[in-house]
Amino acid sequence: MDLHTRIELFGGPEDGREITLPSGAAGGPLSPLPVPRDGEDPAAAYVKDHQRPHGVWIYKYTLGAAVRQSAQ
Repeated sequence: MDLHTRIELFGGPEDGREITLPSGAAGGPLSPLPVPRDGEDPAAAYVKDHQRPHGVWIYKYTLGAAVRQSAQ
């Protein structure tokens, strides 16, 4: 079992960046990934969108209410 997950970020300040993170308890990546914005509101984060056939998860940049809803 792989304890790490490859993630590609789309949009926002890290667009196109690929990272590797530890997997969550269920074996998949955690979501959302908060983006520091120097205390600006609304909140910003990368939210899990879908998994490509070769195993990389795609995370899309989002602001505000969508971040709070996906965290629930």
